[in-house]
Amino acid sequence: MDNTTGMTAPQPVKSYKAMAVTSWILIILTALLSIVPVFGFGAWLLAFIVIPITLVLSIVILTRGGKAQGIFLLITSVLLLPIFIICAPLVSTVVLGTSISAREKAQEMEIKVNLRGLSLAKAEWTLETNPADGAAVTLTQLKVYLAGNDLKPIVGETYDPMPIGQEPTATLPATKSLAAHPKGSVITNGPVVIPETTPSASSPPPANADTPTPSPTAGE
Repeated sequence: MDNTTGMTAPQPVKSYKAMAVTSWILIILTALLSIVPVFGFGAWLLAFIVIPITLVLSIVILTRGGKAQGIFLLITSVLLLPIFIICAPLVSTVVLGTSISAREKAQEMEIKVNLRGLSLAKAEWTLETNPADGAAVTLTQLKVYLAGNDLKPIVGETYDPMPIGQEPTATLPATKSLAAHPKGSVITNGPVVIPETTPSASSPPPANADTPTPSPTAGE
């Protein structure tokens, strides 16, 4: 007599590897998205979908015997992933902003170096040609005095040597801002220095000038 009659065959253990792989792919993709500066904040919206899915899958994995895998997925879904997607975009955006700020400061300094060179060339040209105050100046006139160095735009700016008595300027493109300068703004290397003028002989004496005291007449 067969003793096995009436005994049920053991059920095969269901595999959980596919669910584990799917869970880790979702977690890794969400984490990678959160690293992207600025756009990484969108990972928070994705997490509202990914976290519940991986949470359910980790529980199913536990019921199918994947104790270590299920516990690790559970901790990652509930604790590690939320913390990561909160911190990662903030850090990456700050780092990007700092990098852009440092680069723009360097570009601003390069523009000011160009303006300084243009100002020196203009001063040399003024000494040699002795133009009238307010006379127009062109880049072509100053090219020889720039020691053969053309003014290469740093961010697409345009240079204007300006008339005599004014400092050269660099104008940003209408679509480009730089450091603290808004789009299309004018950058100068410093304030315009106005030389002191000597009063002419016909000018009236200052109000506090000393006046000679008339000498008394002999009859007094």
